[in-house]
Amino acid sequence: MSTAIVSKRHAVCVFWLALASCVSPAGAQSVETARERITRADLETEVRFLASDELRGRRTGAPEAVLAARWLAAELEKCGVQPAGDAGTYLQRVPMNLVARDAPPRVTATTRTGETLELVYGVDFDQSDILTDLRIEHVIVVTRKEDFPPHAATTVALVLPESREERGALLTAAGTPSGAGWGLLLTLGPDTAGKPREFSPSTSGPAVDDGVQRLRLRGDWKKRALAGELTKLSVVANATLTPVEAFNVVGVLAGRGPKAEQAVVVSAHYDHLGVASKPPKEPPKEPPKEPPNAPTGGAAPDVIFNGADDDASGCAVVLELADALAHAPPPDRTTIFFFATGEELGLLGTNWYVDHPFVPLAKTVLNLNFEMLGRPDALAGGPGKLWLTGDERSNLGETFRARGVPVVADPRPEQNFFMRSDNMAFVRRGIVGQSLSTYDLHQDYHHVTDEADTLDYPHLETCARIAFDALSIVVDDAFDPEWSPGQKFER
Repeated sequence: MSTAIVSKRHAVCVFWLALASCVSPAGAQSVETARERITRADLETEVRFLASDELRGRRTGAPEAVLAARWLAAELEKCGVQPAGDAGTYLQRVPMNLVARDAPPRVTATTRTGETLELVYGVDFDQSDILTDLRIEHVIVVTRKEDFPPHAATTVALVLPESREERGALLTAAGTPSGAGWGLLLTLGPDTAGKPREFSPSTSGPAVDDGVQRLRLRGDWKKRALAGELTKLSVVANATLTPVEAFNVVGVLAGRGPKAEQAVVVSAHYDHLGVASKPPKEPPKEPPKEPPNAPTGGAAPDVIFNGADDDASGCAVVLELADALAHAPPPDRTTIFFFATGEELGLLGTNWYVDHPFVPLAKTVLNLNFEMLGRPDALAGGPGKLWLTGDERSNLGETFRARGVPVVADPRPEQNFFMRSDNMAFVRRGIVGQSLSTYDLHQDYHHVTDEADTLDYPHLETCARIAFDALSIVVDDAFDPEWSPGQKFER
C-alpha cells in the first residue's frame, strides 16, 4: 500500500472529526442567495482560463495540465471547500508513465504436457497492458467466485470471462474490483487467430500504473486457456517507462444530516487533447460562421485543442456549484467535488479515484457528472435546457422533474452518451452515475475550433443554476438514488 493512500485514509478520519462542527466559509446564506452566486461572468472567466492557449489543450501528463489542476485546487480553496486529495491537499496523484516499446511483449507459455511455446504477437494475442516483466507460476480459470485462490498473488494469472461486465462482477466479488494484486489478467478475444503484425517502435501513453497487467488471448490460445491447459507464463515487457505528473483534483463539503456518511460525487474532467503535431483539418462550417481564431494572411494555423465546451464548460459549472453549495445551508450528505484527469485517454483519472476514493464506495450513493454544457441543444428545448444521460436507468430524472427541475431525457439515445464519460467508472461499481449535458453534436467537438468564444454564456449560467437545483435535491437525505428495476449495474 502506498504512503499516499495511507495518508489519504488517515485524512478521512481526521476530516470527520475536525469538520463535524464547522460552518460554511462565510456563514450560511439562504439557498436562493447561494444560487445567485452562480453568474455568467464567473463561468466565462473560468472557461476562458481553462480554454486559453496558454494551457495548450490540457493534455494529460503535460505541464499545462498540472497548471490547470493547481488552478482548480486554488479555486476550490477560495470557495471554502475542504481538501480531499493526498496528504491534506486537493491533488490526488494518478501514477502514469509514457511507455516506449521497441518490440511487442514476449510471451512464453508452459502447458500441462510440459511444452514451452512462444505466443506470436498479432496471431495469439493482440492487446496488452504489459508494463513490467512477469513470471507466472499458476494459471487459474475463473467462472465463479469460488474459483479464486484465498488471496491475490503476483505469481497468479486469472483467465477471465469474455464479457467486461462478468469480469468486473467476479473481480468485485473476490474483493479485488480493479484486478490489482493479481499478476496477470488474461482476457479473451476472437475465436480465430489473428495475422502476424509488423511492430513499429513507438512511445504511447500516458498510461496509468495501477498495478494491473492484462493480455488478450485469441484463437487456439484462447481455447487452451479456457480448457485449463496453461500452467505457467513468462512475459518480457519490452517497455521503458518514463513517469509523468498527473493529478485528479478533489474537494469535499461535509454533510450535516442523518446521512452525512453518504457521499455524492459531483464531477467533470479538466483534461483535453493537447496540441496537434501538425495543423488539423477544421470541421466544415455553415457560412458565414468562421472559427474564432481562423488564420488570416500569414498567420500560423491553429494547432491547440482548447476544449472550451469539452469540458471546460463542465468544470466551470462544478466550480460554481462548489461555491454556491459552500455558501448555502450545509448539505445533508457529504458532497465531493471531483475534477478528473485522463478522461480523453479512457477515464484514467476516474478509474483511479474509484479504486482510491475519499469516501468508501460502499457509502458513495451517486455520481452526478457534467459534460459539455456550453451550447444550447435544440432537441432538448434550446437555451437553458439540460438533458440527462441514461434517463430511464434510474430514478434521478423522474425525481428532478417531479421537483420542478427542467431536465429532459437524452434526445439522442442512439449515441450512447451514458457510456461515454466519467460516470461509467462509478456505474461499473454499481453506483448510480449519470451526466447532465447540452451537447448538440456540434462540429467543433474534438477540433481546434472548440474555443471559448463559441460558447453561449447566458445559456451556461441558466444551466448551472438548474444544476444547483438538481444538486440540492440529491444531497438531501430525503432522496435516495436507485437504479431502475432490471438494470444490470445494480450492486
